Amino acid sequence: MEIGILALQGSVSEHHMAFRKCGVAFHDVRLPKDLNGINGLVMPGGESTTLRKLLKNSGLWKELEKGTIPILGTCAGAVLLGNCDDDTLGLININILRNAYGRQIDSFESEITLETDEFDGVSKFPGVFIRAPQIENVFGNCKVIAHLENEIVGVKQGKHMALTFHPELTDDCLLHKKWISELE
Repeated sequence: MEIGILALQGSVSEHHMAFRKCGVAFHDVRLPKDLNGINGLVMPGGESTTLRKLLKNSGLWKELEKGTIPILGTCAGAVLLGNCDDDTLGLININILRNAYGRQIDSFESEITLETDEFDGVSKFPGVFIRAPQIENVFGNCKVIAHLENEIVGVKQGKHMALTFHPELTDDCLLHKKWISELE
Protein backbone atom coordinates (compact mmCIF):
# COMPACT_ATOMS: atom_id res chain seq x y z
CA MET A 1 0.00 0.00 0.00
CA GLU A 2 1.38 3.38 -1.01
CA ILE A 3 -0.46 6.69 -0.85
CA GLY A 4 0.36 9.74 -2.94
CA ILE A 5 -0.01 13.13 -1.29
CA LEU A 6 -0.56 16.01 -3.69
CA ALA A 7 2.28 18.36 -2.76
CA LEU A 8 1.49 21.45 -4.82
CA GLN A 9 -0.09 23.52 -2.05
CA GLY A 10 -1.92 23.19 1.25
CA SER A 11 -1.65 20.97 4.32
CA VAL A 12 0.89 18.50 2.90
CA SER A 13 3.10 17.96 5.95
CA GLU A 14 0.06 17.41 8.16
CA HIS A 15 -1.09 14.56 5.91
CA HIS A 16 2.47 13.17 6.05
CA MET A 17 2.14 12.99 9.84
CA ALA A 18 -1.29 11.35 9.64
CA PHE A 19 -0.09 8.57 7.32
CA ARG A 20 3.01 8.02 9.46
CA LYS A 21 0.65 7.45 12.41
CA CYS A 22 -1.35 5.03 10.25
CA GLY A 23 1.83 3.13 9.35
CA VAL A 24 1.24 3.55 5.61
CA ALA A 25 3.89 4.34 3.01
CA PHE A 26 3.45 7.59 1.08
CA HIS A 27 5.24 9.92 -1.27
CA ASP A 28 4.66 13.41 -2.62
CA VAL A 29 2.96 13.91 -5.99
CA ARG A 30 3.92 16.92 -8.09
CA LEU A 31 3.95 15.52 -11.63
CA PRO A 32 1.98 12.83 -13.51
CA LYS A 33 4.89 10.37 -13.19
CA ASP A 34 4.52 10.58 -9.39
CA LEU A 35 1.13 8.84 -9.69
CA ASN A 36 2.82 5.57 -10.70
CA GLY A 37 2.42 2.83 -8.12
CA ILE A 38 0.05 4.61 -5.75
CA ASN A 39 -3.15 3.04 -4.39
CA GLY A 40 -4.77 6.39 -3.69
CA LEU A 41 -4.14 10.14 -3.68
CA VAL A 42 -4.77 12.75 -0.99
CA MET A 43 -5.79 16.14 -2.31
CA PRO A 44 -5.24 18.43 0.69
CA GLY A 45 -6.83 21.64 1.76
CA GLY A 46 -5.45 24.91 0.48
CA GLU A 47 -7.07 27.28 -1.99
CA SER A 48 -9.14 25.55 -4.67
CA THR A 49 -8.57 28.08 -7.47
CA THR A 50 -4.81 27.99 -6.97
CA LEU A 51 -4.82 24.22 -6.59
CA ARG A 52 -6.78 23.79 -9.85
CA LYS A 53 -4.30 26.02 -11.74
CA LEU A 54 -1.33 24.11 -10.32
CA LEU A 55 -2.95 20.76 -11.22
CA LYS A 56 -3.55 21.90 -14.78
CA ASN A 57 -0.08 23.43 -15.19
CA SER A 58 1.60 20.26 -13.88
CA GLY A 59 -0.39 17.96 -16.19
CA LEU A 60 -2.00 16.18 -13.23
CA TRP A 61 -5.53 17.46 -13.96
CA LYS A 62 -5.92 15.33 -17.10
CA GLU A 63 -4.79 12.22 -15.23
CA LEU A 64 -7.08 12.83 -12.25
CA GLU A 65 -10.21 13.63 -14.25
CA LYS A 66 -10.11 10.06 -15.59
CA GLY A 67 -11.32 9.03 -12.13
CA THR A 68 -9.21 5.88 -11.94
CA ILE A 69 -7.21 6.90 -8.86
CA PRO A 70 -9.11 6.87 -5.53
CA ILE A 71 -8.91 10.35 -3.96
CA LEU A 72 -9.34 11.64 -0.42
CA GLY A 73 -10.11 15.35 -0.76
CA THR A 74 -10.08 17.60 2.30
CA CYS A 75 -11.47 21.15 2.22
CA ALA A 76 -10.23 22.58 -1.14
CA GLY A 77 -9.67 19.00 -2.30
CA ALA A 78 -13.36 18.29 -1.60
CA VAL A 79 -14.33 21.31 -3.72
CA LEU A 80 -12.36 19.96 -6.69
CA LEU A 81 -13.88 16.48 -6.30
CA GLY A 82 -17.46 17.78 -6.37
CA ASN A 83 -19.46 20.18 -8.51
CA CYS A 84 -19.64 23.96 -8.07
CA ASP A 85 -19.62 27.14 -10.14
CA ASP A 86 -15.92 26.62 -10.94
CA ASP A 87 -14.19 24.00 -13.08
CA THR A 88 -13.92 20.79 -11.00
CA LEU A 89 -13.08 17.14 -11.52
CA GLY A 90 -16.71 16.20 -10.75
CA LEU A 91 -15.77 12.73 -9.43
CA ILE A 92 -18.21 12.79 -6.51
CA ASN A 93 -21.94 13.48 -6.84
CA ILE A 94 -22.14 16.54 -4.61
CA ASN A 95 -22.90 20.18 -5.16
CA ILE A 96 -20.48 22.18 -3.04
CA LEU A 97 -20.16 25.87 -2.19
CA ARG A 98 -16.67 27.33 -1.73
CA ASN A 99 -15.85 29.31 1.45
CA ALA A 100 -19.41 28.85 2.72
CA TYR A 101 -18.59 29.74 6.32
CA GLY A 102 -16.87 33.02 5.52
CA ARG A 103 -13.34 34.30 5.64
CA GLN A 104 -10.24 32.99 7.42
CA ILE A 105 -11.24 34.80 10.61
CA ASP A 106 -14.49 32.80 10.63
CA SER A 107 -12.66 29.45 10.89
CA PHE A 108 -13.73 27.22 13.78
CA GLU A 109 -13.52 23.84 15.47
CA SER A 110 -16.61 21.79 16.27
CA GLU A 111 -17.42 18.17 16.99
CA ILE A 112 -18.91 16.40 14.00
CA THR A 113 -21.19 13.37 13.98
CA LEU A 114 -20.13 10.30 12.03
CA GLU A 115 -22.44 7.66 10.58
CA THR A 116 -21.75 4.90 13.13
CA ASP A 117 -22.37 2.05 10.67
CA GLU A 118 -19.40 3.36 8.65
CA PHE A 119 -17.06 3.76 11.62
CA ASP A 120 -17.63 0.66 13.78
CA GLY A 121 -19.80 2.48 16.29
CA VAL A 122 -17.64 5.62 16.62
CA SER A 123 -19.96 8.60 16.41
CA LYS A 124 -17.88 11.75 17.09
CA PHE A 125 -14.83 13.34 15.48
CA PRO A 126 -13.09 16.70 16.04
CA GLY A 127 -13.80 18.90 13.02
CA VAL A 128 -11.43 21.73 12.06
CA PHE A 129 -13.05 24.09 9.53
CA ILE A 130 -10.83 26.69 7.83
CA ARG A 131 -12.57 28.80 5.17
CA ALA A 132 -14.51 25.60 4.69
CA PRO A 133 -16.77 24.69 1.80
CA GLN A 134 -20.31 23.42 2.36
CA ILE A 135 -21.86 20.41 0.70
CA GLU A 136 -25.25 21.67 -0.46
CA ASN A 137 -26.61 18.28 -1.54
CA VAL A 138 -25.69 14.78 -2.63
CA PHE A 139 -27.13 12.76 -5.49
CA GLY A 140 -26.70 9.46 -7.28
CA ASN A 141 -24.67 6.85 -5.43
CA CYS A 142 -22.92 9.28 -3.08
CA LYS A 143 -23.20 8.35 0.62
CA VAL A 144 -23.17 10.82 3.53
CA ILE A 145 -20.72 9.79 6.27
CA ALA A 146 -20.44 12.91 8.48
CA HIS A 147 -22.57 15.83 9.68
CA LEU A 148 -22.08 19.10 11.51
CA GLU A 149 -25.49 19.53 13.08
CA ASN A 150 -27.80 19.45 10.01
CA GLU A 151 -25.08 20.08 7.44
CA ILE A 152 -23.28 17.42 5.41
CA VAL A 153 -19.50 17.64 5.94
CA GLY A 154 -18.29 14.25 4.72
CA VAL A 155 -19.23 11.88 1.90
CA LYS A 156 -17.87 8.88 0.06
CA GLN A 157 -18.57 7.53 -3.37
CA GLY A 158 -16.85 4.35 -4.41
CA LYS A 159 -13.22 4.74 -3.32
CA HIS A 160 -13.37 8.56 -3.25
CA MET A 161 -13.95 10.49 0.00
CA ALA A 162 -14.61 14.23 0.35
CA LEU A 163 -14.40 16.03 3.71
CA THR A 164 -15.09 19.76 4.07
CA PHE A 165 -12.91 19.92 7.18
CA HIS A 166 -9.28 19.05 8.02
CA PRO A 167 -8.87 15.66 9.76
CA GLU A 168 -5.11 15.97 9.27
CA LEU A 169 -5.06 18.86 11.78
CA THR A 170 -6.23 16.58 14.60
CA ASP A 171 -4.48 13.74 16.45
CA ASP A 172 -7.20 11.32 15.33
CA CYS A 173 -6.43 9.16 12.25
CA LEU A 174 -9.86 7.50 12.08
CA LEU A 175 -10.87 9.07 8.77
CA HIS A 176 -7.51 8.43 7.12
CA LYS A 177 -7.72 4.80 8.27
CA LYS A 178 -11.28 4.48 6.98
CA TRP A 179 -10.26 5.71 3.53
CA ILE A 180 -7.21 3.40 3.50
CA SER A 181 -9.44 0.43 4.39
CA GLU A 182 -11.56 1.18 1.30
CA LEU A 183 -8.46 0.84 -0.89
CA GLU A 184 -7.44 -2.62 0.31
